[in-house]
Amino acid sequence: MQTIKKISAALLLGVAIMAPAATEAVTLGHTISTVSEIINGLIPIVLAIAVLVFFWGLAMYMFNTGNLEKRTEGINIMFMGIIAIFVMVSIWGIIRILQQTFKVDQAKPIVPDKIERRFN
Repeated sequence: MQTIKKISAALLLGVAIMAPAATEAVTLGHTISTVSEIINGLIPIVLAIAVLVFFWGLAMYMFNTGNLEKRTEGINIMFMGIIAIFVMVSIWGIIRILQQTFKVDQAKPIVPDKIERRFN
């Protein structure tokens, strides 16, 4: 039951944050641009959290020299932090390679044209 409450609270917070952006989104291009800005703002935050997780594991490893269980837990946390950083930087590199391959510049994003419906 507690998990459902936490998920509901997180969902409600997400909707509250996204509501002003959704009301301003008039076209598909503007909606894509808004979502892109939100994701681009979250990427450094998530990367910083992964680095903090790594250093948290390092601190657990260093400060618990006598306790083997805590040291092992610290090693596992450091390992998960390194994996998270590796995955994020790898995805970042793959996206950069795709941008260079398809000649997509960050200043000129590919945004679909308006969808026009013709009635005959």
